[in-house]
Amino acid sequence: MMRVALCIAQEHDARLIALALLVCLIGSSATIQLFGRIKLASGKSRLGWVLLAAVATGTMVWATHFVAMMAFRAHAPVVLDPLLTLLSLLAAIGLAVPGLAAAASRKRWGGLAGGGIVGIAISLMHYLGMAAYRVDGIVIWAWGYVVASVLLSVALGALAFHLLTTRRPWRRIHAVLLLSLAVAALHFTGMAAMSITVLKLGDGLSDLTMVGLAIATAVASLIIVGCAAISALIDGHTQSESYRRLRRMALHDGLTDLPNRMSFIEELERRFLVKGGYACMAVVMMDLSRFKVVNDTYGHQAGDQLLMALAARLTALLKPEECVGRLGGDEFAAIISYDEPQDLTDFLDRLRTAFVAPFVFDRFTAAIGANIGVALAVHDGFDADALLAKADLAMYRAKSAHSAEPCFYDAEMDDAARIRRELVADLRTAIETEAFELHFQVQAAVATGEITGYEALVRWHHPARGMISPAAFIPLAEESGEIVPLSIWILRRACFEAALWPDQHNVSVNLSPKHLSDPRLIDTVRAALADSGLPAGRLTLELTESAIIHDRRFALAQLRALKAMGIAIALDDFGVGYSSLDVLRSVPFDCIKLDASFVAEIEHDEQAVSILRSVASLGATLQMRVLAEGIEEPSQLSIVAREGCSAIQGYLIGRPSRTLADPESIRQTMMLKPRSISAITSAA
Repeated sequence: MMRVALCIAQEHDARLIALALLVCLIGSSATIQLFGRIKLASGKSRLGWVLLAAVATGTMVWATHFVAMMAFRAHAPVVLDPLLTLLSLLAAIGLAVPGLAAAASRKRWGGLAGGGIVGIAISLMHYLGMAAYRVDGIVIWAWGYVVASVLLSVALGALAFHLLTTRRPWRRIHAVLLLSLAVAALHFTGMAAMSITVLKLGDGLSDLTMVGLAIATAVASLIIVGCAAISALIDGHTQSESYRRLRRMALHDGLTDLPNRMSFIEELERRFLVKGGYACMAVVMMDLSRFKVVNDTYGHQAGDQLLMALAARLTALLKPEECVGRLGGDEFAAIISYDEPQDLTDFLDRLRTAFVAPFVFDRFTAAIGANIGVALAVHDGFDADALLAKADLAMYRAKSAHSAEPCFYDAEMDDAARIRRELVADLRTAIETEAFELHFQVQAAVATGEITGYEALVRWHHPARGMISPAAFIPLAEESGEIVPLSIWILRRACFEAALWPDQHNVSVNLSPKHLSDPRLIDTVRAALADSGLPAGRLTLELTESAIIHDRRFALAQLRALKAMGIAIALDDFGVGYSSLDVLRSVPFDCIKLDASFVAEIEHDEQAVSILRSVASLGATLQMRVLAEGIEEPSQLSIVAREGCSAIQGYLIGRPSRTLADPESIRQTMMLKPRSISAITSAA
């Protein structure tokens, strides 16, 4: 150590040594930074970073050596061999490539092995550089110091890169210092190994020239190394920005920019872990009502506009410790941490105000509401999943009750959810075992009183729960994905039963939106007709407007194919929600069915009668029959007959039944004979 210290103190220019060490530190820092890019890259990009890091490493080692050599005072004429000087640089770069690649590998000892190779590269560069250093004198080497210099370089290099494979704090700074020490220790220990006996004093590189070369070399190398380091910085910044963007995309809803389900759950879990914070916490689930009508009527783009506007309203009303997220579709959720119950009440009131004012856009205006469910921590749940599930149950209770008031979770909801799950399982079993039956409701012509057909309505007699309303199990079938198998069973059974009727009446079958979007629908209908022997002209398929708007182009193609087979198409539930005239123009309907809820208004609402008259006139113009559903009173029959409806259906002439209606009984029930019916319609 004393010999090395004396060599540095007595045989070197301190200013140039300082410059050499500066180059070494900056270059080592760049090398470590570039090494970080290598570890993050893969494929061809990884190879590119290895080559760039090797250039920076080799240049750093070569420049440190060269500047330090210019600091050495040999007291004899000195010249440099340009070829060997260049070869020493290329050797350092070339051997650094496998060293850096090995150090960046995922092998257990990769850091030590790769760092050791880099240490060998430093040693090779130094002693090739010394061979290029031609001095007019006798050079004697102390081989013990030579070996020690190589061992120091290899050991320190291996330790530097091994540190980078660990998770220790400050590992990058320590690695920079160790790599710089590897270069410096190799150089100055190697210089201490050399002693020169001067043979002559003559012309060589002057001190001024050496200083100039040292400065020029330092500047040039720093530019090269700096460019490499800047590349790593830019790439790192770009990747960090990309990561931040990707993380935001992963944690935020792309449409509304609200936290998505994953982000919302993370926030909820974080709040459960906070100690010494707010005393209470609540989760609020919100399901939008009337949103589907907007989507079906104006299209998904309009629905997206509405969701973005709603998200902006909800965000604007938030206070600290309040959070709103979009969990998917038209389902939103909120978290509030609070101290007093009044804080929760105030929060729920503010959420409800977001739905009070209608949403006004260029193309449309929409008024929507929300079904709100609330669950309280820790009263209703001790973790995020439990609390979300309880709030979801409360929200469904509010939805089923058609209530605009927030619904708080209670234990009875778990029983309701269990019953619902059991019912879904029973429904699947019922479909597999064909445990349903069809009832038929008669339809009659207004002008003649003659039966025009029957609508097939499915019924389910549960072995334990008795008769279950279609209003209960049809939505369950849609939600559970069983509506298509159920629809296929209804279609086939209706065709088989209708084919056996003594009178050749038509049979109407409801077609669900999901069944209409089934690519196998045409084959299913064709097979049902072929297997049952029912003529296609006796089958009517009823569907709602929402079934068409969901995928308009495909739906129209399906309906045209059905029409080409000779099947009649009826538009069901006309008058509910937003009934589009464009749909009537685009789809070749044979019949328009006025919804029972609309017909119920005609006795005491003159506007409803005016609309009825307009629809009947429109049907006549478009050559579509207009059938009024839900006729329960003779007065309703008189109005629809007067306004031009061609057929009726309802309890007045017959309830859904397993047996077919008696034609004469229907005429008597209607209190109309064929001649008097004609008189009413002609008088209208």
